[in-house]
Amino acid sequence: MADCMIIPTYWSTPEQPSWKVFDHPVPIDEEGTLARTLDNLQVMSYPDPVILLPAPMDAKIVAKVRAIAAGTTIDIHILSEEDLSEMTSALRDSGFPADLVGAIETASYGGIRNMGLIYAALRGFENIVMIDDDECIDGEYLTAALQHMGTTVDGVKVLGKTGCVVDENGCKVYDGQASTALEDWPKDMLFNEAVKRELDAKNSLSPCTVAFGGNMVINAGMFLRVPFDPYGTRGEDDDYVLNARYCGLKFFFDKDLVLLHLPPKRHGDHWTRPRQDILRFKYLREKAKLFGFEPETLGVFQEYFIQDDLEYKAVSSSIKAALQFVDTDRDEFLEFLNNATLAVSHSAGELRAKAETFVTFLQAWQVAMPRVRGRSAPSVRKSEE
Repeated sequence: MADCMIIPTYWSTPEQPSWKVFDHPVPIDEEGTLARTLDNLQVMSYPDPVILLPAPMDAKIVAKVRAIAAGTTIDIHILSEEDLSEMTSALRDSGFPADLVGAIETASYGGIRNMGLIYAALRGFENIVMIDDDECIDGEYLTAALQHMGTTVDGVKVLGKTGCVVDENGCKVYDGQASTALEDWPKDMLFNEAVKRELDAKNSLSPCTVAFGGNMVINAGMFLRVPFDPYGTRGEDDDYVLNARYCGLKFFFDKDLVLLHLPPKRHGDHWTRPRQDILRFKYLREKAKLFGFEPETLGVFQEYFIQDDLEYKAVSSSIKAALQFVDTDRDEFLEFLNNATLAVSHSAGELRAKAETFVTFLQAWQVAMPRVRGRSAPSVRKSEE
């Protein structure tokens, strides 16, 4: 069956201040990086349908994405409100509970990723190649992406995998938000350590504990059973590996799956990402307990942040970060202090209840998605529509 590529593209408008949720959404009056990615795919003569997911799904944002994609020669479909309506109707008709359908939306990383999975299921695609709108591929990428997918390696079926990203200098190091303000919150350092361990593994393909959402390949054998978690704030890619494990499936790291990551420079608002991460790890801690996973089984990155001392780490690092802005940026100072307050908010019971809701969501997904699959034959419209 056919394969597709799915690319979320993140934007903000005065009415949609999505920079508080997403890492670096492009202001609506700027061009961003999407055109470069689409030009790259066109130069590579990318053969498969490309699905663009505007986020949030605002009329101005959809129009902006359509304007950027206009004139390309590759098959492009830009997800619309009509698509969303078709997808949610297909879910309801397939037995997905009405009270959970609201989580199928573009206001969270997990929600956006799930929309891509549902669209792929509805159109009957077999493999989804997922990249981001600030990345470029080479002529060997698609071959590497599809290699081993759906086959058995060492007795385990390969249904999902991730790879590495490199910067413009060829460096395989992720720098999410370079800032001395975050030295006591070693998220990037530990993530890079986890990736390094995967790169140092003996085999070119090995089970992993972390993933790059902008470099993932998922087979229908997995995405019909495993959703992204729409209730988390961020880190939906690493979390997907956890969800797959909960469903009895392994996610793999492929050393040969590499692409170029060229993110826009981030300016200010250093407090936003740590705030989302504090909520993320507090939720993940309860979710891991619900799943019955011990912290030490989650890899060096997630293990560090879901210990009992998470609140101490979050409060102390937030206060130290705030002090760096005390004389230079009042907003950063106050918001980092708010992060410290947030770290001791949200009770374990509240977060546990949210994790239990996700389990209900997952179970409903496993019932409905096989029924959704192939209800609408693969049909990709050109961006000029």
